[in-house]
Amino acid sequence: MKWEYKIIHLNVKRQFWTSQFDLKTIENALNDLGQQGWELVSLHGMDNRYAAKPSVTLKRAL
Repeated sequence: MKWEYKIIHLNVKRQFWTSQFDLKTIENALNDLGQQGWELVSLHGMDNRYAAKPSVTLKRAL
């Protein structure tokens, strides 16, 4: 099987008091991408408090 890959940076803000990313926004973005046929391969930057935006790698069959 052949795959198409996509890497994107999620445009989400951190919660003010905890500096955690807004997980509901990330969940909604991933669900939208899943509806388009994209499957999450990896998610980076969630545990790094200095990362500006989490990045995701996605794939879907060609």
